[in-house]
Amino acid sequence: MPKLEESQQMPGRHARRARSMRVSSSLAEINVVPLVDVMLVLLVIFMVTAPMMQQGYGVHLPQARRAPAVTAPLTITVPITFRQDRKVRFGSELIGIDALSERVRQDLANRLTKDVLVAGDGDIAYKDLMRVFDKLKEGGVEKVGLQTQPASEQRP
Repeated sequence: MPKLEESQQMPGRHARRARSMRVSSSLAEINVVPLVDVMLVLLVIFMVTAPMMQQGYGVHLPQARRAPAVTAPLTITVPITFRQDRKVRFGSELIGIDALSERVRQDLANRLTKDVLVAGDGDIAYKDLMRVFDKLKEGGVEKVGLQTQPASEQRP
């Protein structure tokens, strides 16, 4: 807040000017310590109350008479023995790469989504996986996902 000081008269100068009030201002500074304290208190309050706000509402969902059943994704496993025998695991059965596209086409005919997961051995060559992908695309697969596992702590 500016301070008003009365100035003194100077002899020989304009008296009117000398009688006026002189305004002096001090440098205004923000005290940071209380600001940080308030912000930390607000942070703690929001951290405590945030989990309580996400409870949600109870909803009774309607039931559908003709809803399609949710099915597990179709998984094709490419074992390390693919290099020798050219067979992949389709669910629980082993089938040859030549019959893969027809078998996938038959299985996808009853599904809403045309997505497939491929679980390939880590030592399979990239070109072998591409052969499997080509056969899956021939069978009508729209999206192919690769199944992986998290990296372990020890590297071989």
